[in-house]
Amino acid sequence: MNGNRGLNVLDVGTGPGFLALIFAEMDHQVTGVDISKCMLDKAKENARARDLEVSFCHGDAEALPFDDESFDLLVNRYLLWTLPDPQMAIDEWVRVLKPNGMILAIDGAWFDPALAMRLRRGLSKAITLITDRRRHLFYSVFGQYYKPIRSELPLYGDTKPHRVRALLEDRGLSNVSTVYLKEVQEFQNLHNPLPYRIAHKDPLFLAMGEKY
Repeated sequence: MNGNRGLNVLDVGTGPGFLALIFAEMDHQVTGVDISKCMLDKAKENARARDLEVSFCHGDAEALPFDDESFDLLVNRYLLWTLPDPQMAIDEWVRVLKPNGMILAIDGAWFDPALAMRLRRGLSKAITLITDRRRHLFYSVFGQYYKPIRSELPLYGDTKPHRVRALLEDRGLSNVSTVYLKEVQEFQNLHNPLPYRIAHKDPLFLAMGEKY
């Protein structure tokens, strides 16, 4: 990549623009893309509130509306587990990257099917029902939406570092690595309620890979 400033950055699945705004604050040229127009409206609102210039556009992570070799860096946060075809998505990400461009993907083991983790999530839901009915309603709606389609999402229960690392390597990326974001997890634990901390014991991680 061209040093560490002035990069052309693409935030895929930008949502409310969390990563896009961080990179814009670092003086990079940033584009955020999301399949949800409501999320894009929120991202634009957040950018205006912080007086940051970011280009937001509607698009699918598995079929990006950009030319080949357009970006130096592609980032995403909590996206991989939502994708029906993560292999196709990564192929697209590689396509729009310039040679020596990098992918940075942040994720976590949100829906680990192991018994211990299922029990932790069950306890978390019970506490939330008692202490925060509004948040419990949100989780209920979330579960109703994803339950019918989770079998169609290959990484729904398997967004662990070794799986994501293997995916990046299989799609031809080099210098692939993963690192736990323990400091980020600790920060979130300070600002999230007890049920969240119970349900999400495993730390977040960053997966990285470079295009040849």
